[in-house]
Amino acid sequence: MTLPDALALSPSRLPDGEAAFFGSDVYRRHATPAGVFRPTSVEDLRAIVLAAAEAGLAIHTRGGGVSYTDAHLPRRADSVVIDSSGLDRIVSLNETDMTVTVEPGISWKALDDALAPRGLKVPFVGTFSGLAASVGGTMSQNANGHGSNANGISADSVVALEVLLPDGTFVRTGTTGSQASRGRFRNYGPDLAGLFLGDSGALGIKTAITLKLLRRKPAHETASFTFPDFAALHGCMSAIAGMKIEEKSFGLDLALSQGQIAKQDTGTMLSVARGVWQSSPSALAGARSLLRMAAAGRRVLASAPYAAHYIADGYSAIEARAKIDAIRKVALGFGREIANSVPTVVRAMPFQPLHNMLGPAGERWVPLHGLLPHSRVAAFHAAFTSYVDGKRAEMDRKGAYIGAMFSSIGAGTFLYEPALYWKDALTPYHERMMEPGYLAGLPRYAENPDGAALVEEIRTEIIGLMHAHGAGHFQVGKLYPYTRERDEGALTLLRAVKAQVDPKGLLNPGALGI
Repeated sequence: MTLPDALALSPSRLPDGEAAFFGSDVYRRHATPAGVFRPTSVEDLRAIVLAAAEAGLAIHTRGGGVSYTDAHLPRRADSVVIDSSGLDRIVSLNETDMTVTVEPGISWKALDDALAPRGLKVPFVGTFSGLAASVGGTMSQNANGHGSNANGISADSVVALEVLLPDGTFVRTGTTGSQASRGRFRNYGPDLAGLFLGDSGALGIKTAITLKLLRRKPAHETASFTFPDFAALHGCMSAIAGMKIEEKSFGLDLALSQGQIAKQDTGTMLSVARGVWQSSPSALAGARSLLRMAAAGRRVLASAPYAAHYIADGYSAIEARAKIDAIRKVALGFGREIANSVPTVVRAMPFQPLHNMLGPAGERWVPLHGLLPHSRVAAFHAAFTSYVDGKRAEMDRKGAYIGAMFSSIGAGTFLYEPALYWKDALTPYHERMMEPGYLAGLPRYAENPDGAALVEEIRTEIIGLMHAHGAGHFQVGKLYPYTRERDEGALTLLRAVKAQVDPKGLLNPGALGI
């Protein structure tokens, strides 16, 4: 379609050849947008939004593009995609009030790199994909990540937001005091920031995010354990979650321990070794960690049905060791300790290259997840296992398999995250997002429509299974059934808010199902 002059002639407009890529995510693409824009100032962004709204075009804002839930994907051609990566500055850093305000396009790694020399960090340090994932995109999606076990999910690190509406109005949450002496406090009256967190971009476009800061803890310890079955893994993770002493923890089944986590290319392993050395408190400690990793290799993980990995930080080595000792005391009641190679790597290099967007042998990959109360985890796991067993033969025939990752969210919630893999041709998205040298070392596959159709069927049915067992979700996007069987009063209120802030329904149509 033909764009109006205000958009067609915008200096922020990207070439038409970029539209297909920016209309894609990790998993797929629907419609190709009419235009893609990369503003470098909030003023440019506002002009683009006003012009698109006047023309009646759907407006989709893209962060790092590493989602898999159709989060920013247009479903019709009369749409524009706004790439926020040009808005990547740190606006202000206040070490007295312990806050940092950033533009939405800054990546978690870039932010952490800027804070580290000052001995600071955001409580939620970032997602595993933080090399590309942006702060603004994460706040629109909600996420679990580094620092979540100790400090909460991404939303828990937010103090205030600045949000742009389609009519050009700005909403600034958490403002306090007078015009002459303005402050920010999230819980001054109703939590308006919370309204825009996890909204999948359906309620507004984030232009600035003010985050909490903490002092970095220089010491850390790690530990790993294996378990004979899922019940033991879940029992351990549930018990330790109630203590809230680990910085980060995660569990893996055998498929992921042997595959995604175990396989690393030489370049990545050299970077990991450098990170382990640099993050160790002394040269001797670094050497010991590297020797343990080399000696352990992958042999223990290769035989463990389930494994859990723990990272504990401290302001002193004594504090970090005490936390790991407390974790160990609980974990040994459920399983046995193994070499701590995996959490040592994660602690040393939290933002690794995006190699996990493919399987260990170059397979296509798409994850999904559910947030379950601990009391419902066992029943869901039994139903999930039964369902997967019934699909196993067909998956084998069509070149697909499944693994799972696990984490605790606070004391009462369990993150169950299956990942599907299948042999299929790569997309232009993968070719662009992943390192050419890494791709060159992987097998290539022909298009596999039968395998892709099976994966989509399994993904849809597992989401239904999660819903039946009371699951919630991060990254709702246009995938998860947010409005299905929700409280009618809550939905009525949410739809009223949507009608108020976006009366023409132009902001990411279809997101949240509203």
